[in-house]
Amino acid sequence: MKMTLIPALLSLLISTYALEEISVYDEITNKMLMRENCENSTELFWQRKVIETPKILTFFKNKQGTYRLRYSKFGCHLGTKGTLVVSPGRTESSPEYYETAIDFIKEGYSPVYVVDHRGQGLSPRLLEDQQKGHIETFNHYVSDFSYVTNQVLKDVKEMGNSKQPLFFTSNSMGSAIGVGYFQKMKEKNPYKAAALLGSQIRVNYLGVVKKDPTVWNNILYTEGGVIAQANYQCTIGKCGEYASEIFAGYKPEKRVFNNSEDNLTHSENRYELRNFIWDDFDWSKVVENEYQNENWSSPVLGGATNSWARAAARFNKKMRKKNSIKKMHVRLLVLTGTRDIRAYTPYLDGTTDLSTHKNFCQDVDRYSKSLCQFVPLEEAYHELYKENDYYRNQSMRIVLDFFAAHK
Repeated sequence: MKMTLIPALLSLLISTYALEEISVYDEITNKMLMRENCENSTELFWQRKVIETPKILTFFKNKQGTYRLRYSKFGCHLGTKGTLVVSPGRTESSPEYYETAIDFIKEGYSPVYVVDHRGQGLSPRLLEDQQKGHIETFNHYVSDFSYVTNQVLKDVKEMGNSKQPLFFTSNSMGSAIGVGYFQKMKEKNPYKAAALLGSQIRVNYLGVVKKDPTVWNNILYTEGGVIAQANYQCTIGKCGEYASEIFAGYKPEKRVFNNSEDNLTHSENRYELRNFIWDDFDWSKVVENEYQNENWSSPVLGGATNSWARAAARFNKKMRKKNSIKKMHVRLLVLTGTRDIRAYTPYLDGTTDLSTHKNFCQDVDRYSKSLCQFVPLEEAYHELYKENDYYRNQSMRIVLDFFAAHK
């Protein structure tokens, strides 16, 4: 089912969700600090969970020799419309989706499970330097996501419904992980529908390193150029070093809201909420109780390593190929802000477009057993679930309507 969207009109028709932008910072920080229970239950609304993955996927080992992948579970009861799994973007942690979980639970999707991808969020780090975002092959993310999905299926069965509909949504890197999972699972994919927001289909590396789209930069910062640079750095023993010094170690004083594309959101309150989770929330008790002998002290993460850059670029190239797309068997929504600096393609004349996302959706329709719906959201930035109410409410309504059409 295709949707015709007129954002300015649509925004007038959208109901306000559980929290409003003006109060979201205070309400979510209080909920995290108070550790609230579910309604009519003694269970905690936000529960941190762990899965021990096989040794073959282990980089940083604890005493048991396994990698302890984390995820969060929000909500205690099965929703009337289904259960949702969220795959966040690079650097994101599961508690950053507290508000998103509240909204989807209110709309009948519960519990909401949010993955802390390997080496980031609430999951242990892969290198001694905890600031470095690192992976050796993107397929490790995909395998991890498989373990979480299998655990979710077991969980909802134990909660009383083995046929509970399962839905997927994501941001940025989490979308690429989701696509990889769908291509791996083929017809065995358990998800009814998948909403990919701000998808990492092909990265605008010029936006990442803050370079102008000159002829030379357009060669150097293509996927092939990034792979070549990373290959060279790995050859000289620097696979574990930062790929760009622009986003090396995290420095709180440099993360200041200025209402630009670089902030990835128009919402100062939601921007500051991430700062609270990284800078102000006391994680010491969590470390003491849950992270003995593991390489983790907080969700803070810096830039990506050369190894990560190479793995991501290689994976994106492969997942867009016809033979990869043919394996997919899922209903897809690709929702992207037109001012998404991570996603749009910049041109020499200063214009930009979302041709990569549009073309990917067309290829999915053309080659696979899936259907893909591409929706550009005018003037919205990268993190649609963390945008201001104007863009976020539109995004939520589009996703919810999409899920309802494919339940």
